[in-house]
Amino acid sequence: MNRELRTALIGMTILALALGIGRFVLTPLLPLMQADHGLSLIAGGWLASTNMLGYLLGALLCALRPLPPRLSLRIGATGVALATVGMGLTTRLDIWLLWRFAAGVASAALVVHGIAWSMARLRAAGRPLLEHVMFSGTGVGIVGSGLLVAAARPLGASSSALWVTFGIITVVLFAVVWRRLGDDGVIGANNASASSSAASPSGPAWALVVAYGLLGFAYTIPAAFLPLIAERQLHLPALREWFWPLFGVAMTVSTLALRWLPARIDNRTVLAACSACLAGGMLLGVDGHDITRLMLATLLVGIAMMPAVMYTMREARLLAPRNPVRLIAALTITLGVGQAAGPACAAWLAARTGGFDLPLIAAATASVAAMACMLVRRSGSGARLSADAASSGASPDHPRLCERRL
Repeated sequence: MNRELRTALIGMTILALALGIGRFVLTPLLPLMQADHGLSLIAGGWLASTNMLGYLLGALLCALRPLPPRLSLRIGATGVALATVGMGLTTRLDIWLLWRFAAGVASAALVVHGIAWSMARLRAAGRPLLEHVMFSGTGVGIVGSGLLVAAARPLGASSSALWVTFGIITVVLFAVVWRRLGDDGVIGANNASASSSAASPSGPAWALVVAYGLLGFAYTIPAAFLPLIAERQLHLPALREWFWPLFGVAMTVSTLALRWLPARIDNRTVLAACSACLAGGMLLGVDGHDITRLMLATLLVGIAMMPAVMYTMREARLLAPRNPVRLIAALTITLGVGQAAGPACAAWLAARTGGFDLPLIAAATASVAAMACMLVRRSGSGARLSADAASSGASPDHPRLCERRL
């Protein structure tokens, strides 16, 4: 296996652990926790939101006190494993909240440094196409966790046993990549030459930051409650767990397929299309008592979810080409704010109205607002962040250069 492909697969594994398990494994397990322990919908919403708050704190720590990437990744993976196992060793809601918060902090460290670590090496090696493999890790993690839960439920597996199982899986997978994380000093050094040929960003930083937060609010609602939405809409409990791996398949396929998107289409155009796709999926899910309609809604949301993250990170690298870690952390903070608000708000609305129609309408509205932000473009050829330009000694009006993207 060549070095660049190995780097992409390591990044894929890190995202699978951070997001497929550390963040979103609660989604397929939530219906089982309701059946096993009588967990209420509002309590489930708080478990999801608390995880997002931990994610927000973890991103803040990455921005304010960044540790060496390799150390951060190892601490993050250890935290995700311990917090996941801990969920299966208790039935107390207050302890669950603490464990989900800790998992969120650890996940943020894996996401921020995992993305920066992988992208820096792939760009320095001239292999940006392999970023699609790396970013597919979230979908791969969701497919794997969803299939395991869907297969284990008919066998009578408890939610506690599955939490412990996922913690063990985290330990095993990260042990495989533990020694292959490479040197810590590559991000800053190797990036200088790669950034010199980067294209200019097509819009202002504030629009990217605001849109990312809105998308976080929008997609986290189906990402937290999709099996419950399927059960409420279709009244077919036997099918509810299978919508989650379907969601992950759509995410994985779209992330890999976008490598063939024409290079002339800039990042913000893709992000606007992702926002429109999310809005369409949310609206299809409203009052969607037809299985075909709900499957299409699931596919639309899944298709848009990870490309939105990937192209936001690509645009961030154009805005801060020398060292994107702090900007990635800032974007993750904004995403965390939106994600923390989403599940709690959705659970409260669903509990009051008896269904998920109003939460899905709120998510669609946020997606449309994000699309509007992506249509805000920079006048002229554009420029990178002035602080980054000053630190590099370049003019803030850096000319647009060719970059072989996608």
